[in-house]
Amino acid sequence: MQLPPLFSVSNLEKRFGHHKILRGVSFDIFAGDFLLLLGSNGAGKSTLLRILSSLMRPSAGELLFDGQSYSAAGARLRGAIGMVAHESQFYGDLTARENLKVFGTMYGVRDLPDKITAALREMNLDSFPDVPVRAFSGGMTKRLALSRLALYRPRVLLMDEPYAGLDQESVLLLDSFLDDFKSSGGTTIMVTHQFTNAVAHCNRLLILHQGGLVYNQTVQDITADHCAKLLHRYSRTTPSSRTSQDENGSK
Repeated sequence: MQLPPLFSVSNLEKRFGHHKILRGVSFDIFAGDFLLLLGSNGAGKSTLLRILSSLMRPSAGELLFDGQSYSAAGARLRGAIGMVAHESQFYGDLTARENLKVFGTMYGVRDLPDKITAALREMNLDSFPDVPVRAFSGGMTKRLALSRLALYRPRVLLMDEPYAGLDQESVLLLDSFLDDFKSSGGTTIMVTHQFTNAVAHCNRLLILHQGGLVYNQTVQDITADHCAKLLHRYSRTTPSSRTSQDENGSK
């Protein structure tokens, strides 16, 4: 018997003026899913991710988290979600250690000094704890974002292009982190144009086009080449209320 969805999205819309960024988007996400959210530039992926994170409000539609509306879930929702976005979300003048201390204090993390040390070591940043973050490379900053998540182990990861700008060492660290997170029952929603590594973790695939959901399937053993072909195919369709659902992903 399948458990109720962790996230339920119904007829979601987002408008800026007269321009619709998202139009009638509906889908469910279940605990333990690793969902890839694909689409061409401007399809609405990052906007959807920000709405799921509660950083942005939709113009219309319903959002449920663990059976509760977003407004009712409140602090429980925010405490369950960890986000890795394009923006660093760090204070550049503070060191890596100081940034993690600010974040850990805000979330009430116990034994914070020891956990900061362990989190930096996990991401191979233990040689740079007292370096200002403004001196970090893009890859180091993303690794610091993973260290921040390691402090309190959220239930859900929302990731916007996490592989962009990473060197090979950082890619391996990210893959290891995602494997551990998935093994522990965590739920991941990832926006990416770099499929090679991401597909190894994926069991759900959604494609947005012109603000509409045009593809929604459970997948198994999908390849990066298959992802690219599906994206090419479904990015030429007209968004409508009908999407591909609950198939095996082999078409």
